[in-house]
Amino acid sequence: MIALLCLFDAVALAVGAVVVWRGPWTGASRELVTWLAGALLLEMAAYLLMSPAGGFGQIRGLAHATFCVLLPIAAVRGVRVWRHCRWFAALLLLTASLGEGCYVWAREVEPFRLEITTAKVTSPRLAGLTAPVRVACVADLQTDAMGAYEVSVFDRLVELQPDLVLFLGDYLQLPADELRAELPKLHAQLARLTPRLGMFAVDGDVDGPGGGVSGVFAGTNVTPLVDGDASLPGVPIDVHGMSRGRSRAPRFDAGMVKRLGGERFPIVIGHAPDFMLAVLRGGLQADALLVAGHTHGGQIQVPGFGPLITLSSAPRWLAGGGVFQRGASWLVCSRGIGMERDLAPRVRFWCRPQLIVLELGG
Repeated sequence: MIALLCLFDAVALAVGAVVVWRGPWTGASRELVTWLAGALLLEMAAYLLMSPAGGFGQIRGLAHATFCVLLPIAAVRGVRVWRHCRWFAALLLLTASLGEGCYVWAREVEPFRLEITTAKVTSPRLAGLTAPVRVACVADLQTDAMGAYEVSVFDRLVELQPDLVLFLGDYLQLPADELRAELPKLHAQLARLTPRLGMFAVDGDVDGPGGGVSGVFAGTNVTPLVDGDASLPGVPIDVHGMSRGRSRAPRFDAGMVKRLGGERFPIVIGHAPDFMLAVLRGGLQADALLVAGHTHGGQIQVPGFGPLITLSSAPRWLAGGGVFQRGASWLVCSRGIGMERDLAPRVRFWCRPQLIVLELGG
């Protein structure tokens, strides 16, 4: 599909450049109408071309039509009509420059500008701690190669020296045959981490080819928690891991509600943040920490609006990423480390990758 899309780009770009260069100047109003109609037809053609590839493929098609065809052609037209109408030509050139600049930033710069978000989480059930517990929340490493950026994330984890590390699903997005070559590289980075309270992980949406979370972390010091529980030694904290299916349920079952009511402080981890609706809309009053990833913060956010797409039923302000307190509950949704792979556009805009570090205390 990518080869076909690139062929579409090349043909549309070549034909479009010739047409706009040779086309006569017909006035700003008519030019604007022509551009809008042409853009709509081109975007529709790219969308339909990539429809067999599904939603991410269609988004990829729209991105190619915009940044690989429309904006370069707009720049060509701007040069061509400069002597006829300078303000319109300047508008085309400015639009093309800003658009391509944003695309280059979103593809080559922002995905690698890791943000460390720190926050304090308090609870009466943690009053007995002799020292704060530092928790690193690692969501959506989601890469197809353990490169320099991924290693730099582990460098930061080593520097931060967390007491507890929580992995929130979506680790390596690769077919099974390619995954076997990358897993040892991931394991080598995990071996650098020695948190005193351990490392725990839940499964994500792309972990199937690796045998699920158990297969991804086989032979490492990471403990999979798929609908499982762990009591941390020496501190009044329990970790409860949810399967990815249960993390999408908007309510807790009776068993989980019972776990939240004990004397020890509960940390509930799941891949998707939808289970937090139990607090936000279900009326659950829980002195607990709920942690998830999955949304990537939308990867593209609009200032003042938030993420355009979250693929979650969680409210936009939560899915956009951050640490929030609602009543006695603490809600954490990370924008994640990596990005959606395969056919999806590999971009982040106004949505830096995020490593969340929490300090738990009384």
